[in-house]
Amino acid sequence: MGVNSNSQIPSLSRLAEAMKKDNGKAILQLAHGGRESAYSQNNDYQAIAPSKMDFPWLDYDVKEMTNDDINKIIDDFATATQRAIDAGFDGVEIHNGNHDLLQQFFSAFSNQRIDKWGGSLSNRMELPLAVLKAIRAVIDDNKQADFILGWRISPEEIHGENIGYKVDEMLAQAKKAVEIGIDYLNVSLTGLQYNYAAMPQGYNESFAELFDKISGEAPVFIGSQIHTVADGMAALDNAEGVYIAREALIDPEFTAKVIDKKEDEIVTTMTFERLKEIGLSDGLLKTYATLTDWAKAILLKGLKY
Repeated sequence: MGVNSNSQIPSLSRLAEAMKKDNGKAILQLAHGGRESAYSQNNDYQAIAPSKMDFPWLDYDVKEMTNDDINKIIDDFATATQRAIDAGFDGVEIHNGNHDLLQQFFSAFSNQRIDKWGGSLSNRMELPLAVLKAIRAVIDDNKQADFILGWRISPEEIHGENIGYKVDEMLAQAKKAVEIGIDYLNVSLTGLQYNYAAMPQGYNESFAELFDKISGEAPVFIGSQIHTVADGMAALDNAEGVYIAREALIDPEFTAKVIDKKEDEIVTTMTFERLKEIGLSDGLLKTYATLTDWAKAILLKGLKY
């Protein structure tokens, strides 16, 4: 699914309408894969990244972005926001984590630039914050006071000896985002080493508690390994809201069952056959079923193999 062309607005409008049918909020996540854009690489468009370097897990080369490339990305995020407004969405969430392009720029591992877009902490956060400012301007120009602007982050990037950034640096970035103006902060904890109560090394507070201290009036949402109501309630001890991902695929009626006090009817496991029946692509099935290579493809909770 894309939001990179006006021709997509009619289908996006149908999606927004379906999402709001039962009084839900339709929030469109805006993301750019950067170096992870394998689809683009396989369709005659070279994947782009902050720096040209060898990524052992990629079987293709990446193009180091020019200033023009970077400025176009900022404009593209702003234009995508306008399309989301025109399509009837209630908000957008900027994907600034999970190794997508904006995180790639923030990471000292993947961003080895020596211009204004890399090097120091302030330079490495320049592109994510420029995107946020551009999107904030579009919302304000449309006088959409109720339009929701979310900011999704990965609180740290540490993979063995490869350290992109630690939590203190992301806290500094998140403070800037709050100053610019966000409506919620989505703290994405991915991987079996994390759950919703995880603490960064050297701290005696959870990630959620640390980010709640700097988020001002913007609520902090937390997730990872939430499959039951009990999981969700435990997560709320450290945050103002929770999000679910895999469990929403296992039981799309999870939230409705919670609201209707039918927790005993929540489905917490799913077969591969059922996932195929509901239309997941082969690629998504593979992603859903296992973690990425750095986690050694450990089987995930919630799926019967």
